[in-house]
Amino acid sequence: MIVDPLLKLIETQAASGLVIRAAAPPVLERKGSKVALSMPDLDADMVAMIVEEVLAAEQRDQLAAGVTVEAEYRAADGRRFHVVADRPQGHSGARLTFRPVTEAGRPGAARPAARAPEPAPHAAAPPPIHAAAPSTMPIAAAPIHAVAVASPIREGLGAALSQVLAQAEAQHASDVLIASGHAARLRVGGQLVELDQLVLDEAELLEDFLPLLDEAHRVELERSGSTDLALDLRAGAHGRRWRVNLFRRQGGSSIALRPIRTDVPTLRDLSLPDDFLELVQYRTGLVLVTGTAGSGKSTTLVALLEHVNRTAAKHIITLEDPIEYEYAPARALIQQREIGMHVSDFATGLRAALRESPDIILVGEMRDRETAAAALTAAETGHLVLATMHAGSAAMALDRIVDVFPEHQQGQIRMQLSMVLRAVVTQVLLPATRPPLRVPAYEKLLVNTAVATKIRDLRGHQIQSEIQKGRNEGMVSFELSMARLVRQGRLAVELAVAQASDKHLLAELMRQQG
Repeated sequence: MIVDPLLKLIETQAASGLVIRAAAPPVLERKGSKVALSMPDLDADMVAMIVEEVLAAEQRDQLAAGVTVEAEYRAADGRRFHVVADRPQGHSGARLTFRPVTEAGRPGAARPAARAPEPAPHAAAPPPIHAAAPSTMPIAAAPIHAVAVASPIREGLGAALSQVLAQAEAQHASDVLIASGHAARLRVGGQLVELDQLVLDEAELLEDFLPLLDEAHRVELERSGSTDLALDLRAGAHGRRWRVNLFRRQGGSSIALRPIRTDVPTLRDLSLPDDFLELVQYRTGLVLVTGTAGSGKSTTLVALLEHVNRTAAKHIITLEDPIEYEYAPARALIQQREIGMHVSDFATGLRAALRESPDIILVGEMRDRETAAAALTAAETGHLVLATMHAGSAAMALDRIVDVFPEHQQGQIRMQLSMVLRAVVTQVLLPATRPPLRVPAYEKLLVNTAVATKIRDLRGHQIQSEIQKGRNEGMVSFELSMARLVRQGRLAVELAVAQASDKHLLAELMRQQG
């Protein structure tokens, strides 16, 4: 229903009512005053659709004739609202006033949901659990603690695999790709490098990795043909953790490994600007970090959460597949949950998080309709949700979210996005002028009134122009980001030109100073 997301604000904002009319933003009645929501004006068509949802045909006829109508509306979640619909003098459209119905059956103020007290600024988190077996206690009732990944792998790596990983560390590789029967490959500075003498056959590869899989990962590998896990080799010769994907293919098995930094990076370590810290200053809403695989989007969110961890007394719940970085307790309480180990999937973890009093929820990846719906609900009910998504631009990310829903729901989803989306950052890692280093180019969209209107009105193709116009508000286009890197001598002009969608704009920006 179109109006339901707006009605949820009555509860989350402890308001007594909500007023909707065309050519104005919705208004909350709270503590005797009227507070307009910071969102675009509702157009006449949107209000007409809400009227059709709320009132019966006879009541709509009476309203059209100038009669004030009273009705009761029941939201999809069962909440009841007393509705007064009228046509104020001087306005051509309808005005609807919603007030929640109390237990006694009368309109009254919504009671905000109780929240657990915020943790003390320097309260210590419980110690990590390093080798916990799956709990038999129901998820909703199980105690939640800061957790690490499965037990460290101490021994048993074959000589060939050990040599591959040693080469990867020596060459600062970002990825290791091993296909049985073929030479191992490293991704160094974005380019694949073949290790001619290092070939693992099927038996060697499986002998190394199958013993590392617990029963759940074995079942997943057999059922779906691939499985993700995090391996801890800090007790071995190579001293680091790895994110791993083991998968079946035509002719054998393969594995992709990505080293996980043992130190949690800062934005400066990642060559990203300090103004990214504004992304975790929002109290509520949805912030997306998008990009292709290997673009650094998860690492950017790690840096942002670590800043919160050091500076604010917040409760943070992360949902990861698998857990990569491990956060040391500081001012924040960060509780990490791994998909398949501590919770069945992202959507289930999000729904559970709403009962766990978080300030910030990190979603490792928005990959399906259930996760997107749960993330939007969490964002509109008073939480800050940070999520990653595979998309090459802000406009593509918005289209991906909307398109996973059935057509009859897409109008409602655009409405929700226009209300809860705060920012979209899209990243790409490009070869630096000093190989094998890579530098991040990025696009940053901040959702203002104009952007929200375009999201709601199905004008996502105009988002790019809003990024250009919003430079003074802190928005950054890919061309502007690459022009800065070129002027700093960190990115080759030829590479920037090859990557730019608007080459004329890039040329103009490269000529500018600052």
